[in-house]
Amino acid sequence: MKISYNNSYAALNNSGAYLHDLYLNGTPILMPSTDNIDTHGGSAVLFPFGNRIRDGKYEYKNQLYKLPKNDGNNSIHGLIRDFNFEYEGDNKNEITFSGIFQHPGYPGRAQIKINYVISQNKFITNFYVKSLDLQIPVEVGFHPYFLVSGRYTLNYNGKLKMMNYMDTYFPDGTYTDFDLNDHDLSSYSLDNAFKLHGDIKLIYDDHEIRIHRKNMDYIVLYNGRYASGKSIAIEPMTGAPDVYHNKIGLINLKKDEIFECGYEIELLK
Repeated sequence: MKISYNNSYAALNNSGAYLHDLYLNGTPILMPSTDNIDTHGGSAVLFPFGNRIRDGKYEYKNQLYKLPKNDGNNSIHGLIRDFNFEYEGDNKNEITFSGIFQHPGYPGRAQIKINYVISQNKFITNFYVKSLDLQIPVEVGFHPYFLVSGRYTLNYNGKLKMMNYMDTYFPDGTYTDFDLNDHDLSSYSLDNAFKLHGDIKLIYDDHEIRIHRKNMDYIVLYNGRYASGKSIAIEPMTGAPDVYHNKIGLINLKKDEIFECGYEIELLK
């Protein structure tokens, strides 16, 4: 299915509310997946956790929960990527996916809405979650792969703090100040989590893209194997990898409470 506005369009799927492809004002913005794996291109929605959970298990409110192990001994990228959402969209340029999520590895039911809106130069993603029964642990993430070519840089205000890891994938709760502002990232190998307030600009060739985040102060930057040498994943997150253990950015949503977050992609030139 598609939403469009003049020569801007987004290709979407109700399975996982997945964003396959995005063009703004005729410019390709995202790299589509080449192997039909949703976290290898486009932009997947990640809930109720965004990155890895160590050993595929966690305790919450003194109860042990087990998750599918889909990354070695760990669980990665949430539980809704194959969830079949209902959808509605009376406007050609807007669509809303909705559903009630529950899983044996999760404490309670969550009502989810994901709203996408496109205009000539902007694509907006809004995420809403409401706890229906019990207090639930929440982390939300998105996995967009932004197309780049040649030299590409990030520009941002504020201080970029890189998470230090106790081992390959799991933060230890400490940070190191890190400067990537205006550096040529084509020469970097990135698969790291950071904390950063404010907007991010991605600059390459003659293009400049602004990424604005709402209630998503963490990001993962990735330009490894699955970026195929022509993209960088700039992944908005509400918390850290292994959030159910380290609690960094964990949202504890009580019954009937609602949490909202999201991000905007704007083509500036």
